[in-house]
Amino acid sequence: MASVPKQRIACFHGGGSNGQILEVQCARLQNVLRSEFEFVYFDAPFKRSAGPGILPIFADYGPFRSWLKPDGDETELLYGSGFDTTGADGIDRAWSLMRERRKTARDEWVGVLGFSQGTRIASGLLLDQQHRKELGQSHDFDLKFGVICMGSGAPIKSEAGHVAKSMNASLPDPILIQSPTIHLHGLKDVNLPGGRLQMAQYFEPSSATLYEIDYHHAMPWVQKEIEYLADLIKEAYKSRT
Repeated sequence: MASVPKQRIACFHGGGSNGQILEVQCARLQNVLRSEFEFVYFDAPFKRSAGPGILPIFADYGPFRSWLKPDGDETELLYGSGFDTTGADGIDRAWSLMRERRKTARDEWVGVLGFSQGTRIASGLLLDQQHRKELGQSHDFDLKFGVICMGSGAPIKSEAGHVAKSMNASLPDPILIQSPTIHLHGLKDVNLPGGRLQMAQYFEPSSATLYEIDYHHAMPWVQKEIEYLADLIKEAYKSRT
């Protein structure tokens, strides 16, 4: 009997963190969803110092990484890895990472999850997919939803986004992400104002679901909160299948 294709969620960590740390942070959520989804964690390409909240708990989990290219003083450039004309921008790089981690051709990426800085990658992938469809470009991915956790900032821009805008100057700026998304906000998180602005500026309100928890900058660890977030993820997936 043929195996059932894996329903996989690509997970992108925050700045000054890495995939291993995000896996620890998401372990309880992953456990609740283990019968339906496989969480796959990626490491960003650029090394940097530890981000907020990483030390001392994760002191032994280095090296710490960023999705944004730093300058010589370790200042992260706004779109440092966000777009270039060689096809090696941050979003194409993320797609390449996902291709490399396919176990078989039948494995299916159905969603993205981003934490903190990683929300800019997760949202950038959703927006890039949307632009590709608008341009009639074929693509070997069909992401159905996104989980945007404790984030802020604009989606990382891709080449397809620049092409779409250049071909149709009447397109709104920014273009809103239409895919179903879940936005996890911490009421004690210093990123809360940025997260609210991110949700309002870059996501279609009718397809964006807000979930607020009384946390600082962290993934939920209380069981009922984890189960509620898991239910939202399942609902988002089912809404597109």
